[in-house]
Order: sequence, then structure tokens, then C-alpha cells
Amino acid sequence: MDQAKTPSSPVDGSSYQYVVGIDIGSEQCSFCTLKPDKSQVIKPTEFANAVAGFSLLHEQLERMGVSPSQVLIGLEATSRYGENLYRFLEQRGYQLCLLHPRQTHQFAQQRGLRARTDRLGATTIARVRLSC
Repeated sequence: MDQAKTPSSPVDGSSYQYVVGIDIGSEQCSFCTLKPDKSQVIKPTEFANAVAGFSLLHEQLERMGVSPSQVLIGLEATSRYGENLYRFLEQRGYQLCLLHPRQTHQFAQQRGLRARTDRLGATTIARVRLSC
């Protein structure tokens, strides 16, 4: 991922029609979609960390009926596990923002969220994007 082109945290999620949080794992990922008012549009859903899973994610996002430029996707910077997904989404025109894992961890701690699951992680990442 080209760090020079990659937006970091100071992106205003409220200026997009939808905000997506993606928790990336070596084999599975989980995503959640929220509106700027923080209402959940797509509940946390798992998909494979492979092209078939990326396509499933893209199909779900297309069903929302908005241009990819109106969808902000937050991903935790997780070494090489997210590189293929990042490129896939970037090529389709989604607005991407990498988050440092410490940022989402601190956000969850401040809200008393202790359990760490991929589904909770996806929701937390989306909420972090809307809190900036």
C-alpha cells in the first residue's frame, strides 16, 4: 500500500453516504456498514480474505445503490493480510482509510468494549471513522 497516497485518520466520515469498517484476518475478514448517523445498514458479515470474498463484499456494497466514491472504507493496518483487499477496493473507486490498530483499541476501551471479536472489530472501525 502506497503510504503517500493512503489517507490516514483525519477523514470526515460524516461527509459520505456510508461508512464501512473492515476487520482483516489472515483467512477471514468481517465488515459492517453504517450511515453517518451511526445506524447499521449491513450487520457484521464475514467473508474470505481472497478474491471470492472480496467480490462478495463488493456485491453487498453495490446493492446500496451509491457510487463507490460515496463509500468510505476504514481498514486496520494489518501487515500484508489486507494488501490484496486494499488493491481490490481501490481499483473499484472506494474511498479508503487505514487505521492504526492502537487507534481502534483505544476507541473501544473508551467505550467500555472489552471483548475483541472480528465482528465487533468491524463495527468499531466503522464507528472510529464516524467519530473523527
